[in-house]
Amino acid sequence: MPDSFAHRLEMPVGGMGELLRALGAQWRRLALCGLAGLALTLLALHLVTPRYTVSMVVGPPGRSGPAAMGPRAPALSPAAGRGIAEQGSADEVVSDFARYLALLTSVPVATRLANDADVMHGLFEDAWDKEAGRWRPPVGPGAVLRRGLRLLAGYEAWAAPDAVDLSRLLKKDLAVEAVNEGPLRRLVYRHEKREFALLLLTRLHAATETHLRDEAGRRLKAEMAHVNGRLAGMSNLDRSRQLTGMVAEQEETLMMLEVGLPYAADLLEAPAAPSLADWPNPVPLIPAGTLAGLGLGLFVLAARHSYRRGL
Repeated sequence: MPDSFAHRLEMPVGGMGELLRALGAQWRRLALCGLAGLALTLLALHLVTPRYTVSMVVGPPGRSGPAAMGPRAPALSPAAGRGIAEQGSADEVVSDFARYLALLTSVPVATRLANDADVMHGLFEDAWDKEAGRWRPPVGPGAVLRRGLRLLAGYEAWAAPDAVDLSRLLKKDLAVEAVNEGPLRRLVYRHEKREFALLLLTRLHAATETHLRDEAGRRLKAEMAHVNGRLAGMSNLDRSRQLTGMVAEQEETLMMLEVGLPYAADLLEAPAAPSLADWPNPVPLIPAGTLAGLGLGLFVLAARHSYRRGL
């Protein structure tokens, strides 16, 4: 089909020089395309709020050795540890560190953080009236539109942010990355205010650690209370001695939990952020936008030249 578009784009090798000369004659248009790409990139960068990237590295706590930072809890005997061990095969066992990673953005941890005024006011700044000291509906156009659509559907228009809203926001904005394909994890969070981003990651880590530590203490206390109740009416001396030893080991474990050392995750690298906002990074984006405009102009002019040559 000689009139097909594909046929028109065909060009013999000898025609390359002609194409280059044609493009050279259109250098003003190419320059305008490059400037247009530059202008659009600059406009996009000005429309996006710059953010700081804060990161921290956590890992499973060491339980042995002089550099270990985990609680110096005695290893429970099989009888003593049976109650607090997960049921199931070895493949089904979930470590405390895995629980830590799963709970970072969970509602239970968000419930703890929801009681932190600094965190809530910083994350939901558009809904916090600092002068009146209370929550109020956001005034942005997007928020007004959402409230209007909910009202049209007969729904409640707005409610003050709570732990569920906080959990959803953390799930959206917090990234967890593997470090060198090992057990360590890097937590990455971006925010327009550097100090707040540092504060959030610090308190999120502390809240997750505290939640897991409190849960472990609650389980141990419940088991100890149950065993002590059984001991009160037990006449078998051998069995009584065995249960008494189990309670003693659990008491030692509970005491180690109260020391305050890392329980589920070691903070190997404290939250840190660059001094300058780094997202989006204008250094590679501005040249890339300019080259994209230039490349688009080259493509359009080359296609136009080939089309006219085939007529």
